Amino acid sequence: MKQYIIGIFAGLLVLASCQERNPDLFMDISGVYFNNTSGGLTVIDSVDVTFVYEAEDVVEVPVRVQLLGRTAGEDRPFAVTVRSDNAQEGVDYELPQQAVLPAGQASVDYIVRLNRTPELKNEKKMLHLQIHANEHFDLPVNEVVQVSDTVSVLDYRIYFSDMFTKAPSAWDTNLLGEFTQQKFELICKVLDVDPGDFNDPVLMTLARQLYVCTEMSAYVQGEVEKKAAGEAYDEDAFDPQTGEPLKFTK
Repeated sequence: MKQYIIGIFAGLLVLASCQERNPDLFMDISGVYFNNTSGGLTVIDSVDVTFVYEAEDVVEVPVRVQLLGRTAGEDRPFAVTVRSDNAQEGVDYELPQQAVLPAGQASVDYIVRLNRTPELKNEKKMLHLQIHANEHFDLPVNEVVQVSDTVSVLDYRIYFSDMFTKAPSAWDTNLLGEFTQQKFELICKVLDVDPGDFNDPVLMTLARQLYVCTEMSAYVQGEVEKKAAGEAYDEDAFDPQTGEPLKFTK
């Protein structure tokens, strides 16, 4: 981030030094760029969103648009395009009705709403956002150089799915057995557990996981008995490949 700031303002200082008789020249710049960070330090050009820890079916993703130059006394529209090869607007995602930098503000969050759909269980989708020049804004910065990489600030990608890339941090295999998304979702459904709790060891204590193990083992056993008796049963309690009941022990 330090190199990023130095890079931008070193360029502005060069402009100013070359125009000694017009020191306010650089203040005439009116530009925009994407300014999204990870941990508030590293500039990023993409984000990976998963619904697995979300209780709701809509996730709002803020995309920060930053002003380079003076703020203005009136609202100013900026130009953003969004395209995708596998996501459909109105179905998989929704965009703001307008892209505007409000009067007096140096930045604004362009909010992209992602919708949970059945396809996201098996497919990761992607949105490609690009910011463009228009009658109100130029594009004075197109990338930033950081210690580890060079990042575009004119392009931003949002990847989203309803799949796990790894087990949640608070999942204890000694109590709940090998992690699978099916077991995770069954726990949340049957015991009404907030999905996000599994990423917080303070909330998902060993005692609570022992309770989950006991309750889910009893639940699965009950579904096994229903199936054997020819009664309606919960298919989610069985492995879809082998037909075996799920195990919540190591």
